[in-house]
Amino acid sequence: MYYFTYATFILVAVAAYLASINVVPASAKFIPEALSGIAVLYVALAGIQQRFRFIAPKYWLIFAGLLVVILCGILSNHVASGPIVAGTRYYLRALPFFFLPAIYDFKDWQLRRLFQLLMLISILQCPLAVHQRFFLEATGHESGDDVYGTLMLSGTLSLFLICVLSVATALLMRERLSFRSYLALFLVLLIPMSINETKITVLLLPLALLMTILLASPRGKRLQRTAIGLGVLAMGACIFVPIYNYYNLHHQSDSFTLQEYFSNKNGMLTNYLSTGARVGTTQEAGRLDDLIVPLQELSRDPVKFAFGVGLGNASKSSLGPAFSGVYYPIYWRYETSSGTFLLETGVFGLALILLLHWQIARDALAIRRADSSIVDSMAHAWPAAVIVMTAGLFYIPIHLSEAASYAFFFFSGLIAARRVRVAATVRTATIPTRNRAADARQLVA
Repeated sequence: MYYFTYATFILVAVAAYLASINVVPASAKFIPEALSGIAVLYVALAGIQQRFRFIAPKYWLIFAGLLVVILCGILSNHVASGPIVAGTRYYLRALPFFFLPAIYDFKDWQLRRLFQLLMLISILQCPLAVHQRFFLEATGHESGDDVYGTLMLSGTLSLFLICVLSVATALLMRERLSFRSYLALFLVLLIPMSINETKITVLLLPLALLMTILLASPRGKRLQRTAIGLGVLAMGACIFVPIYNYYNLHHQSDSFTLQEYFSNKNGMLTNYLSTGARVGTTQEAGRLDDLIVPLQELSRDPVKFAFGVGLGNASKSSLGPAFSGVYYPIYWRYETSSGTFLLETGVFGLALILLLHWQIARDALAIRRADSSIVDSMAHAWPAAVIVMTAGLFYIPIHLSEAASYAFFFFSGLIAARRVRVAATVRTATIPTRNRAADARQLVA
């Protein structure tokens, strides 16, 4: 199963991109779904034998709640089979990889190699992103939106790289990665984030790295490590800001510096957050509009407010018009993940997804104290990664990204399963031998 997971990370990172440039057939973009099907079979068969004992009950409750919300939304809106198939594909395809680490006990050396693979995938984004930037400049395109490496969306690329750097920072703090290797990785990954003009990097990168440093630094060294982290970030700012401003000031229209943007010169930041877009508009919606307008529209009907308009019923599908939702023509401008979840699963659905993120962050905070395995070391970074991914829900349609979704669910499942295993081990070590088995089962249950 380790080699299957290793292959999955590679394929989900490149399949859609290779299909988009016609290197492989268009059908290759469905490879992630096929891999998820295999994972479902393994999780079901092996999990039944193990009685799913390393999956915490709270996650069963959250996922069961989501299933009920989805079913209620489908039934109350009479959603056609096409949007249901498309919606299931985007919502559930990465879910088996959350349960996989609870069924298969990955060894430390296997996890090290998996993270090394993710670092390699991240490093390869740099030359590809540079090539994409030069190609856009040569063809007269001004925006960095098409500088996305293999992840198909510039914002997704930046958030993915920030999460990778967060985990690398935790490994550095726990002395599992050398400073020289970390600094080289930081500088290489900073290049794609600088040239794709993703503004949220300015906020999330310092937040994620400083939060990780504070959580992962050994006692007595926190101030020193934080100072070093601030120095690395200052060096990064000296690279990121000039590169961003260089490309943006060369635009023929709407040029501005990063400093002017965040100082809200001419209302640029305000207009980015809210454009006043309304239902059915062709005008680009602001990030706040993605929440406010769906809430206003859904509040007209209590059932839709609770459960949304139905799975896939407000989204466009790459499978064709028959699989696109009937509400897509009027809601297509509200395309962030939070807006989509709110429209299709209602307030209950979005609340459960945020609750899932919160519980994952809590598990990470709980197990980082053990620090006896590489999972415990990575857990120091995972609260920051959860914040980055949660911010991504309100920023871009991040749920459409295979690479980001599969990696996030796998490592989140790894941490969730690790907490149950640690709890069972601690309890077993502190109770009489004759009662260990029964008490351990009770603890996990």
